[in-house]
Amino acid sequence: MLTSGSFSSLPVLFAARILRVPIYLWVGDAIPGRALSAVAGWSSAIGLTFEAAMRSMPRGRASVTGNPVRGSLLRWTRAQGRRTLGLPEGGPVVLVTGGSQGSERINSATFSGLSRLVRRAAVVHQTGPAQLAKAQAHRALLPESDRARYQPYGYLHEEMGAALAAADLVVGRAGSSSIAEPLAFGVPLVLVPFGAAMNAHQAANARAAVDLGAALILAESDLDGDRLVSIVTGLLDDPARLGRMGASARAAGRPSAAETIARAVLALGGCG
Repeated sequence: MLTSGSFSSLPVLFAARILRVPIYLWVGDAIPGRALSAVAGWSSAIGLTFEAAMRSMPRGRASVTGNPVRGSLLRWTRAQGRRTLGLPEGGPVVLVTGGSQGSERINSATFSGLSRLVRRAAVVHQTGPAQLAKAQAHRALLPESDRARYQPYGYLHEEMGAALAAADLVVGRAGSSSIAEPLAFGVPLVLVPFGAAMNAHQAANARAAVDLGAALILAESDLDGDRLVSIVTGLLDDPARLGRMGASARAAGRPSAAETIARAVLALGGCG
């Protein structure tokens, strides 16, 4: 049995324990939630996204597997991504995203600093559907020569692979998948942890990415246009530092996480 250990899975997990069905537990965040911690002792094997979660797990059962990333995202190359999104072949590209629904805080800072950002880099911005019209209005206010350097989208589905492949830097939240996908492409991050996340798990995820050398943290309380522009342009203007972060991201990325987890589950079931 494979589970991420939510409270809704507890009855099935209890039945599996009674019937002696092996349990594989996958832990997405650096700080496991209460339900995960409660069932970790029942698990035969445990896969982790972050090394930091190891201290909360039973000794000898856990290993770092990474967070599964859709294979369809990973097929994109840098050149294909830039062509598909209408981005310049050369020069830096920054991907800004607040997740599938967008982040009003990240969007507001981006809009505030937009004219300065596009002078330094092409910007792909996943705004969330509710704020796409506002982003398009800000795009229309840019000088005509800069408009092609700002590409807002309400939502990126398969195009997210194109954006990640094209990007030199990602600005986004610190959910497990939001970190795992850029790392799988070897792209460094500026992380803005969601302040209201349960158990401050996004802050812990962000710290784990910083410890890997692949990210910087921009606290939500400090987020505004000036601060965002300063951090982004500071990294782009320091190619040696950005290169080191990119190398760390590539080293930490686990594009084969899904395959690793599947092999472990099959092995537990005697099928490997």
